[in-house]
Amino acid sequence: NVDVQLRSDSPDSDSPDPDRLDRATYYDVLDWDSVSSSHRTSLYPKWHLPVKMAFGLALFMFTYTFLREVLHPYVTKSKNEFYRLPILVVNKVLPVVAITLLTMAYLPGIFATIIQLRRGTKYKRFPSWLNTWMLRRKQFGLLSFFFGAMHAIYSLSYPMRRSYRYKLLNWAYEQVKQQKESSWVEHDVWRMEIYVCLGIISLAILAILAIASIPSVSNSLSWREYQFIQSKMGYVALFLSTAHTLVFAWNKWADVGQFIWYTPPSFMLAVFLPILVLLCKAIFLLPCFNKRIQKIRCGWETNKPMNKNCVLTHM
Repeated sequence: NVDVQLRSDSPDSDSPDPDRLDRATYYDVLDWDSVSSSHRTSLYPKWHLPVKMAFGLALFMFTYTFLREVLHPYVTKSKNEFYRLPILVVNKVLPVVAITLLTMAYLPGIFATIIQLRRGTKYKRFPSWLNTWMLRRKQFGLLSFFFGAMHAIYSLSYPMRRSYRYKLLNWAYEQVKQQKESSWVEHDVWRMEIYVCLGIISLAILAILAIASIPSVSNSLSWREYQFIQSKMGYVALFLSTAHTLVFAWNKWADVGQFIWYTPPSFMLAVFLPILVLLCKAIFLLPCFNKRIQKIRCGWETNKPMNKNCVLTHM
């Protein structure tokens, strides 16, 4: 910003010169328009794609869960379940979006590895769509942490809900009515303990990944340290998140009642892509693939001898 003092040609007058005022106003408007236009076009450009995908996925899963959890009982049994929308339905959307976005942060690396294996070199440019995707991995990871943290907060709010308290009283009444002294179910207790534990650990690792993404923190790390956190620990977080979902499902995979209106439950949709990514990663860790991948990333090309100074490292 430049401060412009406008004075009239007459030294005895304190009023500004109209011609100069018009010119100053004209240039000021032009400069402001150009600056504001520049700011509009450069406002968080790397976040556009991840946010759009997160919003679209959340909207799809909300509609999908609404049809299964709210509309289906209303249509088939005339049962009002609309109270589930603010907490229960949203909390089924959040984990699906979180694990999918985390998968989207590591899926382009799988594609990049496949392309490098096929080409036999690392010196050819990736397709533009893959290059754009890889440059947005940080944003996908941060959004995944956000949705995961929201999922944890929503889950902790369950006992605070009035509907939960009413249902708890109903369960207690049913137990007394059936003359049951204990409602303890061993396998259900273990299921809850394990999947909550896995969820806490995976969220903690995601928090470390998010902190390591802060520029002041990442700049203090060496490339090897940063790569270890974002790659190794990231895959551990993805594995634990997938295990968290699988343990939550437990024996529901074979339950026909879960397929409402012939649609699979949301946890089946959530784990398909992460399992695929983890399976591909496990295949790439096999010696027959891992050695070739490391040679390519070290600079080796097909039909060319490898540099003897190249030091192979594990993926």
